[in-house]
Amino acid sequence: MTEGACTILIVDDHESSRETLSDVVRKAGHVAVLARNGREALALLDEREIDIVVADLKLPDIDGLEILDRVKRDHPGVPFILVTAHGSEDVAVSAMKRGASDYLSKPIDLNRLRAIVEGASRVRRLYLENIGLHRELDARVALGEIVGDSAPMRAVKEQIRQVAPTSASVLIQGENGTGKELVANAIYAASERVGKPFVKVAVGALPRDLLESELFGHEKGAFTGAHRQRKGRFELANGGTLFLDEISSMPLETQVKLLRVLQEREFERVGGTETIRTDIRLICATNEDLEKAMREGRFRQDLYFRINVIHIQLPPLRERADDIPLLVKHFLEEFPGRDGSVKEMSAEAMEALRRYNWPGNVRELRNLIERLCIMVGGPRIELAHLPPAMSGLAPREPQAGGALESLAGIRLDELERRAIEATLRAEGGNKTRAAKVLGIGLKTLYRKLEAYGLRV
Repeated sequence: MTEGACTILIVDDHESSRETLSDVVRKAGHVAVLARNGREALALLDEREIDIVVADLKLPDIDGLEILDRVKRDHPGVPFILVTAHGSEDVAVSAMKRGASDYLSKPIDLNRLRAIVEGASRVRRLYLENIGLHRELDARVALGEIVGDSAPMRAVKEQIRQVAPTSASVLIQGENGTGKELVANAIYAASERVGKPFVKVAVGALPRDLLESELFGHEKGAFTGAHRQRKGRFELANGGTLFLDEISSMPLETQVKLLRVLQEREFERVGGTETIRTDIRLICATNEDLEKAMREGRFRQDLYFRINVIHIQLPPLRERADDIPLLVKHFLEEFPGRDGSVKEMSAEAMEALRRYNWPGNVRELRNLIERLCIMVGGPRIELAHLPPAMSGLAPREPQAGGALESLAGIRLDELERRAIEATLRAEGGNKTRAAKVLGIGLKTLYRKLEAYGLRV
């Protein structure tokens, strides 16, 4: 194909008309794709990249106006040229109002056809250039949200740039608070599917008995409470990207069904028999070691290999302390004072933040800076403003009296936050088990994670 050439779909049920139109298109340096009826045309539009459509109004199955509606709905930016019989100007005007780029009346003036096709090809090239510029801008913005210039983070950003334009499945692993969702956002923003659906599912937040319905949808009457048909996330994400967060918490029986969807690209709604095709790009995230989960029989090996085509490992904040000043500056600007001023961090306070272990990673740092921006009255955050565990001003372990005395003076909400963090770490990030250990319901745990800013 020569530079600037377009792929033009010609839809006409008369062979002689198809050949005449295709000759003009090919002599103009473009590629002609031919369809005998509307159904063939719609199938070709779904199967390959089409730049321009030239379709006859009268077809044996689906008329040209219906094809026009489908093109405008599913393939925006594709110019549509309607071919009508002589005397059908009213229909042509109606088509223009519905989004057609132009129309031709039979018998076709071939010179006018050449001129219309060339005009449509220029429009198409400008549209694609505009889409490319927007995609590049979106990718830069999304990557800019991932703050950090340390060697580990430069490596992560380079991985994102390399994998984003592909359709490969991506597995993002990292501790809670390392920014797994930000990486998923950046991959989507720099992909060719940007602008198409980006559907996110927090797998761990869904009860086991509702997860399959959420993913695959259900038919009316499929189970108690299913009062109407509902589309699942795979159906809603068709053509776009599906992000499954906390994939490690997915039950084994659902893993089997997920594997089948990824292999066959099709599924049925819960309680249904209709097979639904799906085209999605899958991104998964977890804070668990999936290889350990496989050894323990909690995660399927075949599913692991299917989702782990590209693996991105996010470093914890303690392993990229050089990024802390950049992150602090970013969060200070995110939370200005009531007068719009941005607070400063003293050198002593900054050094204390660099030395801290950050079990909650970037999310813990963000929450700290937000709290300090609210609580510190002056323009400068000093070492004394930091929590004792960070500033080095924490009380020494008591020599007598037991461990309870060391809790004196700590706010109750801070005790609760620490208990939740410690339990989640002890349970490997599994929220269901952590809620059981803490003696609270899973929904209550999620509310508290939200309140303390600890949710993945």
